[in-house]
Amino acid sequence: MPWMPPPVAKFFTYWSLTFAVFLIYLFSVLVAGLDIWASLMETVRKRRKEMAPVRAYDSNPLAGKTIASTLGIGPGQRPDSKRQWVLDRATAAAQRLGLGQLRVVVLEDSKEHPLVHFHDGKALVSYRVDKTWVAEGRAGNAERERQITDLLERYLASDFLGRHEARPKRTTELARGKEA
Repeated sequence: MPWMPPPVAKFFTYWSLTFAVFLIYLFSVLVAGLDIWASLMETVRKRRKEMAPVRAYDSNPLAGKTIASTLGIGPGQRPDSKRQWVLDRATAAAQRLGLGQLRVVVLEDSKEHPLVHFHDGKALVSYRVDKTWVAEGRAGNAERERQITDLLERYLASDFLGRHEARPKRTTELARGKEA
């Protein structure tokens, strides 16, 4: 081998048979491993065929549903006493307006203000109720309880019945500061 340096050529002259045997050994180990893999896959396929058929995986379980129709408290969950109190007032307000078909869910935001969600399967409307108003209403303040129920009724009448004149005037903290 004229293109190799003499020490490398001498090394390959004496050890070439060893390298050839080693490569043949590696190739046979690879073939044996692939054969074992194929037999394992065949066993798995046979076992799966013997098993009862499994229901097909639904890649989109929410197909055909609106966001509003997916909202709800999960099975086995019960609202705490504060959320139950708000839920009772919100359900009563919806029924007084003839909106008994609405589903009502009460959750809390990160500041513990109750969020009242009303939905009819198509539209989802959410209102935030002030936690201090709820605390006062639960403590027996009938005026606060009436205010909460009245505001919920007015918002529901505006959003679901189209009575926009009943909707309370929008205010911000800055606007309230100027009025005072």
